[in-house]
Amino acid sequence: MENQKKLAVVICNHNKAERTVNCIASVLDSEQFDVCRNLKIYVIDNASDDDSKTVITDAYGDKITFTYSAIDLGSCGGLNLGIEQALQEGFEYICCLGEEITVAPDALSVLLNFLAATPSAGLAGGKVYHRHMPHYIQQFGISIDFRHCRASMLYADTPDSENIPNIVYCDAISSCCMMVRADAIHRVGLMPTENFLYWDDTEWGYRIKQAGYEVVALGGAKLYHAASPMHRCDNTKVNYYMTRNCMHFFMKYTKPECCNKMSIVLLRSVFEAFYLHRMGHAHNMAQSDVSALLDAVNGVRGKAADDCILDNDESGLGFVSFFQEQEAVYMEDDDPFLEQVIRQINPDIVFMQLPTKDAVTIIRCDSILGIKDFNFSLEFSDNVIYIDKNYRMLATREDVDLIKSYEPGLQLFLYAMQPVVFRRIAEMHGMPNAPLF
Repeated sequence: MENQKKLAVVICNHNKAERTVNCIASVLDSEQFDVCRNLKIYVIDNASDDDSKTVITDAYGDKITFTYSAIDLGSCGGLNLGIEQALQEGFEYICCLGEEITVAPDALSVLLNFLAATPSAGLAGGKVYHRHMPHYIQQFGISIDFRHCRASMLYADTPDSENIPNIVYCDAISSCCMMVRADAIHRVGLMPTENFLYWDDTEWGYRIKQAGYEVVALGGAKLYHAASPMHRCDNTKVNYYMTRNCMHFFMKYTKPECCNKMSIVLLRSVFEAFYLHRMGHAHNMAQSDVSALLDAVNGVRGKAADDCILDNDESGLGFVSFFQEQEAVYMEDDDPFLEQVIRQINPDIVFMQLPTKDAVTIIRCDSILGIKDFNFSLEFSDNVIYIDKNYRMLATREDVDLIKSYEPGLQLFLYAMQPVVFRRIAEMHGMPNAPLF
């Protein structure tokens, strides 16, 4: 049959059987479209220690190929296991899905039709919405910013509208839903398993784009992600792998002539996270920042040592508990998404149209560490709070005192750590004795 080897779908599960079942169900609904008939679903169980195998196979055992890995391979390793199976069976296109994703019935056909009609495109993704707030976009492609050493989820937390383009040409696609042509995989290889978790999809997309393919996100392919923006991981693995792998990416791919500035930006970012965790008394998270930094500059890859992943003691500087206790707030700048988040925390809270002495005033900022004006009234901690884009809060006089000490500490940190980063970059570029800067 014409479509028999057209499309394979790979889903990696780790202790989320019910959500994986929902994901599979949404994929099977795609078969109503001719282009997606005879698709094959590979489910990789990545060392789950619950009843995932039983729940998934009881629900769809006759409609999927189920593989259990007794070893935790990380998200990229689990996906690669399914990708390799699909390649061996000769599929032309492979779609990777996260277990927390459900796809609209026509989403896979939109992606497949586009890739089939556009040989220059090697990787495609869709428009991902917050499932609990389906009018808000969670992400719509990934942009890599070498100037600021970060990868940004495009249109994140933005209400959907006609002003948002239908096609976004970008640098990478999140592994929660990405469809790739087999030819591109043969050219650049599988996902980078040495990342273990996080930045694997970003690096893979970047490599595919560097190989000459277009990377696109399509607004017509709608997907829904179950995770809440206030989701809190039980341990420090997200923080550790995000930090370590981000540093590795930019040390590896930044042009040598730009590495001096890059090292400062990276180290500033790590120190900022460390300092914020110190402010929030999140000592395990602060230790995770240090472990990730040391492992990055020492070239440690793959799965982290057990003592690097600790219990998550971060409270978000009291963000959730703070708003649970408030009766009324006033936002200086209109922010519908933040309002929705606060209402989820406290459905009874009242948003005032004008500031009053009985309502806390919320002021938004990029980072609370960037606040320079400390001429607050004596009632500052009761009447005014600052919230930055990562939901960090400045709400007490103690916070103010710590922020005043931030810049001197940063300068000492840069003085101590920048030579170490330089040495690692030189080693990665095969010039251990060559001055790059």
